[in-house]
Amino acid sequence: MTTTPELSREQRDAAMVERYADGETLDAIGQSFGITRERVRQIIAKVGGTNAEESRKKRAADREALVQDSYRAFLFSYEELARHMARRGCTRVDAINRLESLYPGINIELAEDALRSSDIVFDSSQTDDIFSKEAVAAGIWYLLGSDLGLPPDREWAAVHLELSLMSELRGALEAAEVTPDDVATILGVIGAAQKHVEENPSASITAQRYHRLRGELIPGLGLVSRKGSNAWPPTGQTLMKRFGSWNDALEAMGIGTTRQGRPKGLVKFTREDYDNAVRNYCSAARAANTKATNAGYDAWARAERAEGRERPSIAAVRGIYGSWSNAVRSVQE
Repeated sequence: MTTTPELSREQRDAAMVERYADGETLDAIGQSFGITRERVRQIIAKVGGTNAEESRKKRAADREALVQDSYRAFLFSYEELARHMARRGCTRVDAINRLESLYPGINIELAEDALRSSDIVFDSSQTDDIFSKEAVAAGIWYLLGSDLGLPPDREWAAVHLELSLMSELRGALEAAEVTPDDVATILGVIGAAQKHVEENPSASITAQRYHRLRGELIPGLGLVSRKGSNAWPPTGQTLMKRFGSWNDALEAMGIGTTRQGRPKGLVKFTREDYDNAVRNYCSAARAANTKATNAGYDAWARAERAEGRERPSIAAVRGIYGSWSNAVRSVQE
C-alpha cells in the first residue's frame, strides 16, 4: 500500500479533493491514506462538494477531447490511404500492419483506435484469404451431395478431383480436428455430387437450402473454429462474394440454376438504385455521427418506404453485393 507524507487534516482533505477531481478512484485515494473508499467519499463530499464532481467531469471531458484530437490528427494523415486499402479488401489488422511496415514511427494503439472510431469499412471475412476459389466452391458440391443423400464415391473422387483441392481441404479439415474417415467421406460426397450433376444436369441447390444444411451438418463434423465461426463449408455470403451471385457460382460450377428474368436479383431495382440507396444511407449515418451498419440500413430503408420512397431491403442489398461490408466499400470508391 502506498502511503503519503504526514499532512495536516486540512492538507489531507484538500489533496483528496484534488486527486479525485483529477480522475483518481476512491479506492486508490483511500489506499494511499489508509482509509476506506467510503470515508474518502464522505470527506470529498464535505470538503469539495459539487465543485469536485464538476471538476472531475470537466477534466474527464478534456482528456476525451485530447483523445478525439489525436484520432482526428491520425486520420488527417492516413484516412485516405486507409480507405484505399479497405476498398482493396484489407482487414483492419492488415491495414495497420501495412502502415507499421511503411511508417515505422506510427503509434499502433492509436492507429487501431482511430480506425475503429472511423466510418471506414474493412473486410471482416477471412475466408477469402484462407481458401482457394475451388475450395469455396467445393462447399456447394458437398452440401448438394448431402442434400441428395448421395453415398460417397471415393473412386470417382480419386480420378477426377484435383489433387491440390484434395490436399487443401484435407489440411483444413484435419486442422479443425475432423477425423481422417470423415475427411474421406466429405471428399467422396464431393465426388459423388460432381458425378451426379454430370448425369443429371437439372440437379441444383438454392442458397436458402445451402444455408439450412450448413447449419445442420457441420456441427456434427466439428467444423467450428475456436472463435465460434464456421470455416468450411463457407457461408452463402462468402460464396456470393467470390462469384458475384449465387446463380453465378452455380453456373461457374456447371450446376443448374433457377435464374429467371434479369440477373442477380435486379427485378425491381437497377444497380444504380442499389448504389444510391447504400450511398444515401451512409451519408445519413455520417450526418448523424453513427456508424453505417446493416441494422441501421434496415431501419433507414423501412423509414424511407414509410415515406413513400422505395428502397431495396437489406436482404436484397446483401444478395447484390455479397455482404454489407462489400456494399459500403463499393460506394466508397
